[in-house]
Amino acid sequence: MEPTSFWAKLAEYGLAGIVIGMLFVILWRMLIWVMKWVDKQADQHNAERLSWLKVLESLNQSIELHNQGSIEARKATEEAHKYQKAEHEKLAEGMNTVCSSLKETEKALGRINGYK
Repeated sequence: MEPTSFWAKLAEYGLAGIVIGMLFVILWRMLIWVMKWVDKQADQHNAERLSWLKVLESLNQSIELHNQGSIEARKATEEAHKYQKAEHEKLAEGMNTVCSSLKETEKALGRINGYK
């Protein structure tokens, strides 16, 4: 193929053909530019998505640690409450013993002092 000049193309296709051809070339270049821009945006979104997945994973680990600590604290609290309940039962039992002893002492003192 032999290089042709601008004037030869103008004579062959006319001014409208040259303008349409130039618009097609410009449109083609813009389309290539937009496709590159979209690919670049997709890569940025993928990178951002990966960083957010890491953040969400660390949040999930924090929540799991908190839940585990909560379960352990609840078990420790239940154990402490069992101990306190046992101590209160012993105290109540001792108080009942003291009260019954005091009633017996009251009766004995009443007999000694002549009360019926």
